[in-house]
Amino acid sequence: MNLNLTLILQIISFLILMGLLAKFLYKPLIKILEQRSSQIAKNIEDAKHSQEEARRYAKETHQALNMAKEEALRIEGQTRKDADSTRRGMLNEAKKEYISIIDKAKKQIEKETDRARLKLKQDIADVSLEIAKKILEKEITKKDHERLIDKSIKEIGDG
Repeated sequence: MNLNLTLILQIISFLILMGLLAKFLYKPLIKILEQRSSQIAKNIEDAKHSQEEARRYAKETHQALNMAKEEALRIEGQTRKDADSTRRGMLNEAKKEYISIIDKAKKQIEKETDRARLKLKQDIADVSLEIAKKILEKEITKKDHERLIDKSIKEIGDG
């Protein structure tokens, strides 16, 4: 009986130890493990949320970058158009100025030509007058005189 009593005491001691362990060690340990598990689950959820936020931010950044690229291309195209328009305008102004200079030069040449012709007519008339004076100083017949006048008139008319 001694053996049975020892065995029963050992079983009772074991059960008491198990009860004490369950009350003071197992329940707090389970509570700590549950807290740790919920903390890990919360951290995983936060990580998923952060990952989704990072993806959303990356997508927004990518969209903003694409919009900036499109805007830069639009501005570049507009700048090219403006530069081309300015270049064409400058060319047109240069052509107009060129034409204006040419027209002024032509008009100046015409004026100078008219002046030269007028001067030439005056010189011819003066020379004719001088010739007439010299001829008149000599004795000429009436026929010679008429011929000289007709010739001078003809020359002045052709000039």
